[in-house]
Amino acid sequence: MDDWSGDVAQVAEWDAQLEELLLQVGDVFPRADLRRRAAACVRGLLGPVSRKNGWQLAEYAGWRRPDGQQHLLDRAKWDVDELRDRVRRYALDGLADGGGGVLVIDETGFAKKGQTSVGVARQFTGSLGGVFPCQIGVFAAWATTRGATLVDREIYLPQVWTDDRERCAAAQVPGTVGFATKPRLAEKMIDRVLPELPENTWLAADEVYGRDGGFRSFAESRQLPYVVNVPSAQTVLPKPGWRRIDKLAAAADEGEWQLIEAGPSQTGSRWWQWWIRRIVDPEEPVGAAAQGQPWYGRWMIARRRPETPDDLDYYLAWGPADTPPEHLAHVAGARWRVEEAIKLGKHQCGLADYEVRHWHGWYRHITLSMLAAAFLAVQAAADGFGVPPPPQEAVGGDEPEEEPKGGSTRTPPVPSSSSPTPRPRSAGSLRSSTRHPRPRAAGSPTDCGGHAGDGITRPTPTSIIEEAGPVNSP
Repeated sequence: MDDWSGDVAQVAEWDAQLEELLLQVGDVFPRADLRRRAAACVRGLLGPVSRKNGWQLAEYAGWRRPDGQQHLLDRAKWDVDELRDRVRRYALDGLADGGGGVLVIDETGFAKKGQTSVGVARQFTGSLGGVFPCQIGVFAAWATTRGATLVDREIYLPQVWTDDRERCAAAQVPGTVGFATKPRLAEKMIDRVLPELPENTWLAADEVYGRDGGFRSFAESRQLPYVVNVPSAQTVLPKPGWRRIDKLAAAADEGEWQLIEAGPSQTGSRWWQWWIRRIVDPEEPVGAAAQGQPWYGRWMIARRRPETPDDLDYYLAWGPADTPPEHLAHVAGARWRVEEAIKLGKHQCGLADYEVRHWHGWYRHITLSMLAAAFLAVQAAADGFGVPPPPQEAVGGDEPEEEPKGGSTRTPPVPSSSSPTPRPRSAGSLRSSTRHPRPRAAGSPTDCGGHAGDGITRPTPTSIIEEAGPVNSP
């Protein structure tokens, strides 16, 4: 017979760690009944519930009706932004690898209908594969060699919403909230997380953000190095002689392309061909910087698969002038880690399963889901495993993932409420951060993963118990 004792012990340990995390964030909820409901919600989001809406979360908790869950997300008084900050600090501490990391920005769509659900409009979203009635959330993910998870969120309100203040008021949108583009929402999140980021952090984002000159200038003003996707028609050289990045890459000699590993995949490592060239700006010489700060350089980058040399991706980069090409390639590859984090949240933590209509309900459900996903990522990292991969079914707009070789992967154990409870740790450990921004200098490349289409996985936690008993009713 198989020895299950090690796996049962791991389930008990994970449950103890979850109980400790719930104790640390408990004072965000000012009443005991809210703390019990929030704990039951997080356990349900982590549990084997097919659709993690109010009814099914209530059933998993052993309640007859979802009124308690609905109250938690709607009328109850608790500080969702404080919980967001606790989730961020927990993730930054739990995934720290002793070096830097990559802050990744991206958005995803949530298929929703109706005229009264906040932010719903016909709009394009890559995650659904076209123009659909949906809500769009802009997310920030933190990625290191140990894992990746979501650390911040903002809902995007189209102008058809912000121009209709009565509609906004009915959805409980604060009167101070006006129209903001996705890059502007990303800047808000970056400003919140920036004071706590470790040294040698880089920024990565897709072309929705990379093609926005204001977004790139924002990052430079914060001395946050970046590698961002840009469209093929992006002009990169200063006047006189503006040139498109695709034309410059097309004119490059074959000898200028370098074969560099972008990050791991399910089948090993992924190698790409990279064309990386410094951009010389006569109006702002490379290396110009404030006194006592590192000198910065700019690069234009093209990437292609060796087997499909005509299919290229393009990037602009800015960072310490002595940054090696391998580091730039790894940051570019890390951009897809936010896809990994979003899929984990959607498939295993109910990120898209909400049935709320109002502004506050959206933020509350998303933040509780982020807490559950951060717990999975941090515990997997602590146990020496990678973040458990989401199911392999196709998701519109996402690049296809390769099937793993050598057998199927297994999901992490679901904590049960019956395991021993550890000695409580002070909630103050999540209230403040000891990180302080420092001048960033180039170091060894940070291996933060590869392309979503590479089918990134790392070894997954051993799973024996897929279903834990329901939480007792409060």
